Amino acid sequence: MMIRKAVFSLVLVSLAGMSLSSVVQAAAIPKRTHESTVIGAKAGVIPPTSSVQDLEATLKNSYVGTYVIYGALPEDYKVTLYSSIKDGGNIKDFRNQVIKMRLNRH
Repeated sequence: MMIRKAVFSLVLVSLAGMSLSSVVQAAAIPKRTHESTVIGAKAGVIPPTSSVQDLEATLKNSYVGTYVIYGALPEDYKVTLYSSIKDGGNIKDFRNQVIKMRLNRH
């Protein structure tokens, strides 16, 4: 299946005049999207984490937008957020907490 996609991509490259590196990057998008959806993102669930760094890795791999907003928060906010989700939880609820903290930050 992947070989068929790669051959199809190479044909498109020759027709469109794209560089080979562009095609390789484009071919990797579906695989990366699938991987990021599978890693902890099953049904919008954040799995239990063992540290703030573990939570940040999960957010970075599966919930990039939330990770960016979370990353702009002060460390004490991050610790508070971590304690609310360390045993796992719903990404929607966690995302709402992150946004609320970001908006109320002084």
